[in-house]
Amino acid sequence: GRLSEQLSELIEQQSAEVFQRAGIVIPVKSSSLMAAIATLGPVSIADLVRALDRSHQLIQQKMPKLLMLGLVSRRPNPDDQRVMLIELTDKGREQLALLDAIDDQFDRAYAEMEADAGPVFDTIGRAIKSLKARPLSERMAG
Repeated sequence: GRLSEQLSELIEQQSAEVFQRAGIVIPVKSSSLMAAIATLGPVSIADLVRALDRSHQLIQQKMPKLLMLGLVSRRPNPDDQRVMLIELTDKGREQLALLDAIDDQFDRAYAEMEADAGPVFDTIGRAIKSLKARPLSERMAG
């Protein structure tokens, strides 16, 4: 657990430095959320939860920062006023374009890292899939 946490923190920290140099204000850990909003938007939180396979609470926690940065806006769903729809602002689209412009550089950097360290992301992906299929509690029970 601790090693994967360290890897995640290191990638986040180093990605934040790259983002800053590129003029990107999107929080690193909100990149996939922003991409999903761009693809699905206008979209509800519930639809984002399903699309990203993340908790409602996690998605909800990220929204205030994205709203404050002016990257997304929200408005009531005309079909159901209780549901808020999230969509990118012009600034959000501009920021995603900046991120897209360095996507190939990230791909090369990750490929180089995996050439040095082995198939890190594949291994983590297989571990996640394995634990979803058979949780630790079942494995510990015998």
